[in-house]
Amino acid sequence: MKPPPVPLAFRNLAHDKVRFALFASGIGFAVVLMGVQYGIMNAMLDSNTVMIQRMKCELILVNPNRASLMFPAGVSQRRVEQAKGVPGVGRVTPVYVEYQTAELRHTSADPRARTNTRRVRVIGVDPAADVFDLPGVSAADWAALNTPGTALYDRMSRAHPDQTNHRGETVFGKLEPGARTELAGQRITLVAGFEMGFDFGTDGSLVVSDRTFVQVVRPPNFGFNPVAETDLVAIKLAAGADPAATKAALRAKLGGDILVLTRDEMVAREKAFWWTNTPIGFAFGAGVVLGFVVGMVICYQILASDVADHLPEYATLKAIGYTNRYLSWVVLQEALILAAAGFVPGMAVTYGTYLVLTEMTGLPMLLTPGRFVLLLGLTIVMCVASGMMAVRKVKKVDPADVF
Repeated sequence: MKPPPVPLAFRNLAHDKVRFALFASGIGFAVVLMGVQYGIMNAMLDSNTVMIQRMKCELILVNPNRASLMFPAGVSQRRVEQAKGVPGVGRVTPVYVEYQTAELRHTSADPRARTNTRRVRVIGVDPAADVFDLPGVSAADWAALNTPGTALYDRMSRAHPDQTNHRGETVFGKLEPGARTELAGQRITLVAGFEMGFDFGTDGSLVVSDRTFVQVVRPPNFGFNPVAETDLVAIKLAAGADPAATKAALRAKLGGDILVLTRDEMVAREKAFWWTNTPIGFAFGAGVVLGFVVGMVICYQILASDVADHLPEYATLKAIGYTNRYLSWVVLQEALILAAAGFVPGMAVTYGTYLVLTEMTGLPMLLTPGRFVLLLGLTIVMCVASGMMAVRKVKKVDPADVF
C-alpha cells in the first residue's frame, strides 16, 4: 500500500522562520545578480535598436553589406522605385541615418562651452510619411519640419557629467523648443522633443526632414549626390496584403543584393552584430553564468545542510516503508520552494534596480514577459540542479547506520 503523502518539504524549511528567511535571501541574491547582469546586457543591445522599433512599417530594405546601422552602405534609389511596383506594397519611405559626421554644438550661457560639440545620430525622413512613432510629437510638429533648418530633439540625450537626471541639462546644453544651435556647422532651430535614447556611437538623436538632411548633414560635394542612396527603406503594406507573400515578391524583384526583413528581423540582426562583435555578450553573459553558479552553490549548501540535520528523520521514514523516490521528491520539493521564496523578493529588488539604473543612465532597462520567464526558468533549473545533487545524501542513508 502506498504511504499517504506527508508535507515534509515545507515543514523542513519553514519550522525555523528566521533560518528560512535567510535561505530565501541567499537564493534572492543569486536572482538579483543574474537579473541585473542580464538587464544591463539587454539594455545595451536595446539602446541600439530603439530607432528600428519606433519605425511604423512591416518590412525594411537594407544593404546586406551594412552589418550595423552605424556603418555606411545604402540602398540605391533605383531599388526604391522598383519596390514601389511590387504587389502588396503600400507606402515606400526612404530613411536617412547619419552617425559619422553629424555634430551638435553645446548651447550654454557659459562662453567656454560653446566650442564643445558632440556626435549625434541624425535621422532624415519625409515629415508627411508618418514613418516614426514618436510620442509627444504632434502633427503640427512634424509639419514644422518642412521649414528648412528645423529639427526634433531627443530629451533622453546623454546627461551632463555633473547631472544625475538625464532629462535635465545635457552635454548639448539646454534642449527645448525654440532653442537655436548648430548641427554640422549649420544653424538649426529645435521644434519639439521626443524620447529615444543614446546608443554606443552617439550621445543623442535628432530628427530632421529629408530636405534639411541633404542641406545640413550631407550637402552635395564634388558632384556627389547625397540622395543617390538611402540608408534604410521603410515599407508599409497595402491594406489586406499578406506580409509573407509581399516579402517573397520583394525578394524576387530586388534580387540578392538587397535584404528584405521584417522589423523584428531587423532588430534581431542589429542585436546579433553587437552580441557577436563586441564584448557585450561575453562580459554580461559571464555575469549571468556567475550568478547561476553562485545560486547553485548557495542552494546546494542549504539543501545539503537540511538533509544532514534531518538524517534520522529520513532514516525513520525509509525504515517504515517510504522509498528513495519519495524521499528524493521531498528534497526536490524543498528546492522548488526555495526557488519560489527567493525569486519573488529577488525579482522585486531586480525590478527596482532597473528603474534606478534607467533613471541614472538613460539605458532602456526593460523587464519584458520573455525576460521574466527566462529568469524564472534559470532560477528553477538552478535550484532543481542543486536538489538533484543533494538527493544523493538521502539515497545513501541507511536506517541501520542511524539507529
